[in-house]
Amino acid sequence: MKLQKYIPQIIIVVFAFILYANTLGHQYALDDKMTYWKNEFVQKGAAGIHDILAYDSMAGMFGKDTKELEGGRYRPLSLVTFALEVELFGKPTTDVSAKEPFIGNPGISHFINILLYCISLFILYNVLKKLFRKYKSDYWYLSIPFIATMIFAAHPLHTEIVANIKGRDEILAFLFSIAAMNSIINYFDSNKKYELINTFLFIFLGAMSKEISITFLAIIPVSVYFFRKEKVSKILISTIPVFLGAVIYLLIRQSVIVDQTEIAATQLMNDPFINASFEQKYATIFYTLLLYLKLIIFPHPQTCDYYPFHIPLITITDWRAMLGILVYLALGVIMILGFRKKSIYAYGIFIYLATLSITSNIFFSIGAFMSERFVFVSLLGLCIIIAYLISDKLAKKLGHREKFKKAGIGIVIVILLAFSVKTISRNRVWENNLTLFEHDIKVSTNSAKGNSTYASELYKLSEDAEIIGDTALRNKYLLQSIPYFEKALEIYPDYSEALVRLGNIHYKVYGDYKAMFDYYIKTLQKNPLNADVWNNTLGVLVYNVDEPEYEKEVWLEFIEAAPERPDPYFQIGNLYYFSNISDVDSAIYYFEKAVKIIPQNFELLFQLGVSYGNKGDFISARDYLLKAADIKEDSEVYRYLGITYGMEGNDIKALEYFEKALVLDPENQILQQNVAIAKGRLQ
Repeated sequence: MKLQKYIPQIIIVVFAFILYANTLGHQYALDDKMTYWKNEFVQKGAAGIHDILAYDSMAGMFGKDTKELEGGRYRPLSLVTFALEVELFGKPTTDVSAKEPFIGNPGISHFINILLYCISLFILYNVLKKLFRKYKSDYWYLSIPFIATMIFAAHPLHTEIVANIKGRDEILAFLFSIAAMNSIINYFDSNKKYELINTFLFIFLGAMSKEISITFLAIIPVSVYFFRKEKVSKILISTIPVFLGAVIYLLIRQSVIVDQTEIAATQLMNDPFINASFEQKYATIFYTLLLYLKLIIFPHPQTCDYYPFHIPLITITDWRAMLGILVYLALGVIMILGFRKKSIYAYGIFIYLATLSITSNIFFSIGAFMSERFVFVSLLGLCIIIAYLISDKLAKKLGHREKFKKAGIGIVIVILLAFSVKTISRNRVWENNLTLFEHDIKVSTNSAKGNSTYASELYKLSEDAEIIGDTALRNKYLLQSIPYFEKALEIYPDYSEALVRLGNIHYKVYGDYKAMFDYYIKTLQKNPLNADVWNNTLGVLVYNVDEPEYEKEVWLEFIEAAPERPDPYFQIGNLYYFSNISDVDSAIYYFEKAVKIIPQNFELLFQLGVSYGNKGDFISARDYLLKAADIKEDSEVYRYLGITYGMEGNDIKALEYFEKALVLDPENQILQQNVAIAKGRLQ
C-alpha cells in the first residue's frame, strides 16, 4: 500500500530518467570548460573548495583577480559538487575541446545531473499536490500536479540544463527553492517551527547555487496567499526565513565580489545592447520575451546560441516588438485582475514573470539577448496553466467522466510524446562541443559567436592533427573553418577570436605572415592586451621573420595600440642593436622607453648598458650593467663592466670584474685574454 501511494512520483522519476538516459555517454560541452575541466579550483578536488567559496565563480578559470563579467558571479555550490566529483570519482580524462588530459568523469557528472533533476521533480509533484489539494480529479493521472510535473519534466527547453553538466547550478537552485516552498507549506499545514529553519537553509543553498532562488522571496508568500486561507501578517512573517537566507547570501556575495559591481561590459559578446539605443534595447527585449513564449509552446528550433545577431536589434515600430509589448501587457492585466480572485491563470503568470524578471534584461544586463536555460523555472507557471485547463476546465466542459478521461489522456499523451521526442533528439546534440556547435550554427546562422565557436572547434581539431604530424588533415580543418570565421567578422568586425585565428590560418596554411599581422593589428585596435596576439607575435616575428624594416613597422603599430607594453620598444631596440649597421642612438631610445616600464629586466638592462658602452658613455653603461649584475650573476655582464673600467684606465676595477667573469666561465678564452691584459697593464 505504501508503494502504491508513491506511484505518481515513481512514474515521474522513471519518466524523467528515461528522457535523459541518452546523455550518460556524453562528454563536456559549452560552459563545462569554464566550470569544470579548465577550472583550477575544481580540478584540485576537495582541496579547491576553500577557493571556490572565497572567490568569484569565474576565478577558477580566469584567475583570482578576475573581473570577467559585469557585476561578477558568485554561484559556488555547483562548483563544490564538481570538486567533490573530482575528489571521489575523478580520473584522467580527455575531451574534444581540451588540449591536455584533465581530471574528470563525465558519465558520473551527467548521472548526478539527471538524479538531481529527478529529485527536484519528486519534490515539485509533492508541492503541487499540497497546493492544489482542493482541486480534486477523478483520476490521479489527470490531476493538476501530475500533468504539470510531467509536462515540466518533458519540456525540451530543459535539455540545456540537464544535458549540460554546467546546468547543475540551475537544477540545484530549483531543487532547493522548491524544497523551501515545501517546508513553508508544511509549516502552515502542521505549524511545526523547524520547517522555518528548513526554509532558511534551502533558500540559502538555492541562492548559493544561482540567484534565481531569490525570486522565491515573492513566489512563496504568493503561493500561500493563493492556496491557503491565512492572515497576511502570518504570511509575511513566514517570509522572514526566506528573506534571511537571501540576505545572508547577498552579504557573502558582496564580501567576495567587493569591487566588481562597477565593472561595465565593453565588448558586444558580453553586452549585446552595448551599441543599441534605448529604444532598440527595450524593443528587442520585448521581442525576446515574445520568443520565450513561442519556445515554451512550440520549442523548435532550439539553439544554445542567441548571441548577436541571431537576435536582431529592432525598433519599437517593428511588429515583433509591438506584439511582445501587447502580449505581456495582456499577461500583466490578467495577472492583476486575477490576483484578488486567486485565479490559477494569475498564479501561473506570476510564477512565469517573477522568475523571468531577473534574466529578462529589463532591470539589468545579463550578457546575452536570451537563453533557453533562463526559462528553466519560469515555464513551470505555464505548465500549471496547461494542467489546469486539462484537469479542471476540460473536465467541466465535457462533463461526462469517460469522455473527459479519453480526451484528457489523449491530450496529455500527445503533449508528452511530442516533447519527449524533441527532448531525446535534442539531448544527442549536447554530446560535446563539436556536435553542439555543428548543429546549432545551422539555426543561429547570423550569430557571430556561433560562427566563431564552431570554427574554433574545427581549429582545435587542426591542432590535434598537427600534433600527430598530419599536415593534410590539419589544413583540411583550417580551410573548413575559414568561411565561419569570416562570417563571424562580417557580423562583428571586431571579434578578437575570429581575427586572431584567421591570422593564424593564413600563416599556417599559406605561410603569409603579413596577412597574419594585419589581422593581429586589427585585433589590438579593439583588444590591445590580447594574449594570443602578443605571444604569437613574439614567436613568429622574432624568430621566423628576417625583414627588419617590416618588423619595425609591425612593432610601431603595436606601440600605437598598446603604448604601455614594453615588448615593442624592446624588440625595436633589439632590431637596431643587432643590425648590421648599428644605430646605437635609436637602440638606446627604444631600450630607455622599455626600461621605464620594466626596470628590473636583466636582458634589457644588459643590452642598454652595452649600447651606452658602444656610444662611449661608460658612466651610463656601467650604471645599467651594475643594475643587471644586481639581478643575476653573469659572465658577460662582468666582462662588459671590466671593459668600461678599462676604457677609463681603471685597471684595478677592470681586473676585478674580468676575474669575476672568469670564475663563472673559466674556459672562456676571451676572458682569459682580458684578465691577462689587465694584469699586464698593472705591472
